[in-house]
Amino acid sequence: MPDHLGAEEQKHLANRAIPALLLAGYTVNCDPEVFDEALYQQAVHRLQARAARPAPQQPAPASPPSHSAPARRTP
Repeated sequence: MPDHLGAEEQKHLANRAIPALLLAGYTVNCDPEVFDEALYQQAVHRLQARAARPAPQQPAPASPPSHSAPARRTP
């Protein structure tokens, strides 16, 4: 945690980061004095809410124009 944050801010940030780290496949070891079940559960619910929302539809990227060979004329 950044040193410039107070102890409560560090605790809050750590507890909010734990679910995302676990989801990303990390193993998390958190000091029991720092761990706050309520903050952790809030972060879990936020992640679940984001996952439940459909991603905004983005238009498909335009495909590059195909460069076909010029038509051949026969005399």
